[in-house]
Amino acid sequence: MNNSSSYFLFFDLGQTLINEWEMIRYLDSIFLELLEGFGTKIDSLNYIAIRNYVIRNRIIGNGDFEELIFEVCKLLRPQGYGRLIFQHFQPHIQYARQKHLTLYDDALPTLTQLRKKYQMGIIANQSGHALSFLQKYGMIGLFEAVVFSSQTGFRKPDRRIFEAALLSAGKSGPDCVMIGDRLDTDIKPANELGMKTIRITNSLFSQQEPLTDSEHPTLTIKRLGEIPSEIVRIG
Repeated sequence: MNNSSSYFLFFDLGQTLINEWEMIRYLDSIFLELLEGFGTKIDSLNYIAIRNYVIRNRIIGNGDFEELIFEVCKLLRPQGYGRLIFQHFQPHIQYARQKHLTLYDDALPTLTQLRKKYQMGIIANQSGHALSFLQKYGMIGLFEAVVFSSQTGFRKPDRRIFEAALLSAGKSGPDCVMIGDRLDTDIKPANELGMKTIRITNSLFSQQEPLTDSEHPTLTIKRLGEIPSEIVRIG
């Protein structure tokens, strides 16, 4: 059994290190306005209930906010409206990613503390723009291995992006811990590669529940700031 301080820690980005709640609230409000503008009679509470239903029941599969829009539209509007609404919605996604993304308040202090004992890396379904985000917050020097889907051509949960990260770090699965918010794209593939896993539930995807044994995380926490004290529990 590994001593906890010998593990290599891999982090997801969105809703793990990056706080997307302000972006989600903004996009929810825009989407609700568009739905109402196209004749859908729905209030915010019912919209949130439908959005959470789509997430909880894995209707979006491994997709992101763009796919969520299409799936909600399928439930609320006649066929074909989803693409029309998305055309109006897409510019707001780009704006929100530029203006409404921040780090979680405890992200940099937690990573700085962990860096004293652990090597760390990132495995994320992001493009190269995420690198400038990390540089903006002075984080890039904290990581030995940074692997984005745009570099590898594979998106989580494809095991090949995890394998590329392990190769970059020079580690095997049992020597590593994957820390993320999604059971389907973070926890399951990491477990299948023999990694330990930590699920963070301060996320839109806290709606998910394990569907298979491989989706059960080694440890579940609510916030990043819990990791330094709780990681010793993984053995």
